[in-house]
Amino acid sequence: MRMPCRDLARYVAFLAVFGGVPFSAHVAADEPQRVPTFEQSVWPILAVNCVACHGAAQPKAGLDLRTVSAILRGGESGAAIVRNDADASLIIERIVAGEMPPAGKGKLTGKDVAVLRAWVEAGAPAERPDVVPTAPPLLNDAEQLFWAFRPLAHCRPPAPADPAEMANEIDAFLLTKLAEKGLRFSPRADRVTLVRRLSLDLLGLPPSPEEVDSFLADQAPDAYERLVDRLVASPHFGERWGRHWLDVAGYADTVGFDIDANQIIVSEGKWLYRDYVVHALNEDKPFDRFLVEQLAGDELYDWKRAEHLSPEMREALIATGFLRTARDLTHEDVGVIPQNFHNILHDTLEIVGTGLLALTVNCARCHDHKFDPITQEDYYRLTALFTPAYNPAAWRPVMPFAANIQDRSLPNISPAEVADGERRNHEIDHRVEGWKGELVDLRRPYQARLFENKLSMLPEPIRADTKAALETAAEKRNEVQKYLAEKLAGTVAVKPAEIAATLSESDRAAVMRLEAKIAEEMSHRAAWGKIQALWDVGPPPATHLLVRGNYETPGPEAVPGFLRVLCRSESEAKITAVPPHEGTSGRRSELARRLVSAESPASALVARVMVNRVWAHLFGRGIVPTADNFGQQGERPTNPELLDWLSAQFVAEGWRIKPLIRRMVTSAAYRQASHGPAERVVSTTDANHVDPGNQLLGRMRLRRLESEVVRDAVLAASGKLNRAVGGPPVLTRARPDGLVVVDKERLAEKADAWRRSIYLLARRAYNLSLLTVFDQPLVATNCLCRDVSAVPSQSLTMLNDEFVLEQSGYFAERVAAGATSPPAQIDLAFRLTLGRRPTPEEAAWCEESMAQQTGLFHASGLDDDQAARQALIQFCRTLFNTSEFLYVE
Repeated sequence: MRMPCRDLARYVAFLAVFGGVPFSAHVAADEPQRVPTFEQSVWPILAVNCVACHGAAQPKAGLDLRTVSAILRGGESGAAIVRNDADASLIIERIVAGEMPPAGKGKLTGKDVAVLRAWVEAGAPAERPDVVPTAPPLLNDAEQLFWAFRPLAHCRPPAPADPAEMANEIDAFLLTKLAEKGLRFSPRADRVTLVRRLSLDLLGLPPSPEEVDSFLADQAPDAYERLVDRLVASPHFGERWGRHWLDVAGYADTVGFDIDANQIIVSEGKWLYRDYVVHALNEDKPFDRFLVEQLAGDELYDWKRAEHLSPEMREALIATGFLRTARDLTHEDVGVIPQNFHNILHDTLEIVGTGLLALTVNCARCHDHKFDPITQEDYYRLTALFTPAYNPAAWRPVMPFAANIQDRSLPNISPAEVADGERRNHEIDHRVEGWKGELVDLRRPYQARLFENKLSMLPEPIRADTKAALETAAEKRNEVQKYLAEKLAGTVAVKPAEIAATLSESDRAAVMRLEAKIAEEMSHRAAWGKIQALWDVGPPPATHLLVRGNYETPGPEAVPGFLRVLCRSESEAKITAVPPHEGTSGRRSELARRLVSAESPASALVARVMVNRVWAHLFGRGIVPTADNFGQQGERPTNPELLDWLSAQFVAEGWRIKPLIRRMVTSAAYRQASHGPAERVVSTTDANHVDPGNQLLGRMRLRRLESEVVRDAVLAASGKLNRAVGGPPVLTRARPDGLVVVDKERLAEKADAWRRSIYLLARRAYNLSLLTVFDQPLVATNCLCRDVSAVPSQSLTMLNDEFVLEQSGYFAERVAAGATSPPAQIDLAFRLTLGRRPTPEEAAWCEESMAQQTGLFHASGLDDDQAARQALIQFCRTLFNTSEFLYVE
């Protein structure tokens, strides 16, 4: 594809400023020759090769080459150029002499020098002589792009020096890098460590003693691989890996800011999206389909005209809950203001940009991105893809706050079924109203007599006035009538029970018949739930670039489009969507296609981001350490060839996550021990010195359990874990002392208090206190990388938290039921919490400690059984407090 000279110059200029690989500007042979200008032709050359030294705050030799005015002004040696005379221009002289750029900084090609000479001879033309040029690139000369925007490099795994260390191709890449530093892998971890590591990584739950024993007893060569297959087939796999994705999506069950501990506002059916994610990962739904459904599930089927919603339609609509996770303050009338409409749009773009592309596109809301090739125009082009659904001019609030308000939710049945149900309900209501009228007529004489009796008990002078006051409409009463009604209405009011007690036998039977008919008829009313989906609410509105990001200062209209850095041409960057069905724009479908289609340059970035995220969860750190930022401000990949090879395999194998995980966990790298440095290849090579950060992965990294896994592991050890999958969230509450706990008064069943942590009410703040202590994230938009801390409050919580104390008691009961003697109890407790048996030294120490504790409790007045039980509880609580319990290993 030909590239216009102007576009090429912009492309080169961007790379120069933002760290692209140095290269020469060139013009396609079939391009017409034009007079070079500074912005289009010269700036790309200078920016790549010169401005690092001659463009900073204190340019070397006082020479700033960023603008034509500065070039003409020159530096300590005078003007850098002489207009219309290249031979007399100092910059040309130094370049031709090979003095500039300095040695080791690259060298300009003959074409570059020719462009500079032609520009000077033409009089150094510039569009804006005093302005530093900025322009984004287009994806034409892909090999020159910043690494994250290049197509996947289909490289072959290298041949390591010692193939015997390999388990699969991943190891070939890592061993080659290690060998360059004289290092190799650490020894393989023992089988007990591996089964615990796998169970925690794949399920988020520790292995049971039976599972450990089964694996240890299986001596077949493929025992490890079959263990992996069993774990990824578990229904708990989706819960573990679904939690990772919910972080990316910024999922919360609540709406609004969520800044009041006890004001909990939840959208009906929002949890269906959480269950969709869990189910999709359990069934290994291809990741490309997974993204398409979440971005444009409403555009996949013509559900608006369907007679019934098929399971596929319903699932696709639920999937769009991904685009409903941004903070939405339109749950009350005071929040229905344009500022909130636009903020929700901006937050949604941030979630999509960071979650799918690992790019901070939101930085371009107010101006061109300062570091990455994302312009403000690009940003609002992307915004235009979402405005048909999130239309500020036709906004639908997140929840109805008035009877006539249509909120942003869909019935979980088809529109045709809704219309039929409403028609049937109207007929039922009409019949019921007639029967209710008959009830009123039956009771009226009894009510009147009772009322007169009560009225007669009032002093005679106020009876008539009181009756008149009560028979007058409230808004028409005078002051005296208001007073009488307020004071005496309760005194003379007739209660339904009083009427029922005075009914005649025949009338009582008639009332019972009518009430039964009403109840029977009402039982046939149609009812349906809600789906928190996203769909186009009207014709696509005009989307404007907002000056400084302010909705009150709209600029030019933005054409729907995509990031130009991920497009091969300017025309490709513009999106002309074909509506797949009547009433939808098709814009989000086209966005989804751009992200996952093999023909789209963006798919390479999407694949890299997901592969890197999976790697980070399994190895403790991504191949790109900044998993949330693949831009210029992020860190570079430590093994780019491995990242691209894995990403290419991921795409080639149908974007399936389970095979990707399987490949990673069956590598020799994953099965390494985590303690100690990698073995030395030569006596003078020390891994701790050569690779102190373990970036080359010569040993497995130590990893602490995430907050949810800590709680779930406690429940698993105590035997109380409720393994039910899916359903509405378990509610929590904030106590007066500030602790957030499970709300046991609002449980459907007692065992719901012990469900997995993914099913607890997800809030932006005020999460369960136990989880918060272990770094449960506060969710403003989404969470791409969780923080991990080690602070005293964690140990204090594990020692004193009511939940931990309660579960320690249950744990002790479980241990006592399975073993009677202290040595056997110690052995079983170790296996339930740490997945292994204690060493002889640990067993002796624990037995001695339990004997001491038993003596202390006995001395406090407890009998032998009670003292032994309390000592066992303390021992169980101690195991919960060990670092080994809180870490993967």
